[in-house]
Amino acid sequence: MADEAQVIYEYTVGNTISFKGSLKIKYDRIGMTITTRPDGKVYVDDPGKPQRTFFCTSIITGAVLATLNTVQMAAITYDASYPNLTTINLATGTTALTDIEVVLDNGWTAADLGSGMWSVDLVFVERVV
Repeated sequence: MADEAQVIYEYTVGNTISFKGSLKIKYDRIGMTITTRPDGKVYVDDPGKPQRTFFCTSIITGAVLATLNTVQMAAITYDASYPNLTTINLATGTTALTDIEVVLDNGWTAADLGSGMWSVDLVFVERVV
């Protein structure tokens, strides 16, 4: 069985929400084009703007969902350093990504599992400056 990933989302200084569950990361190079010319040679134009998208699924309590709802639907503000993913533990031990400035995508979902627990699907998109 695969290890669970842990994603720690900091929406303001010192205020975090932790998600444990599955994690998928998509890597993109924004603006990169690959062109095959008539002479058969391949040319790559890459402005060098990498961007990651993090797809996270987790089970959280109703209280955590209420906080997430309040923060994302009413009170979120974006500035030079927040919100961010302070830590993404990729496996047991010390394997981690840290301090990634993100935007929580519009389309996050929550499904009621009963007994006060919720399954959430979140998409965090890395901000590219």
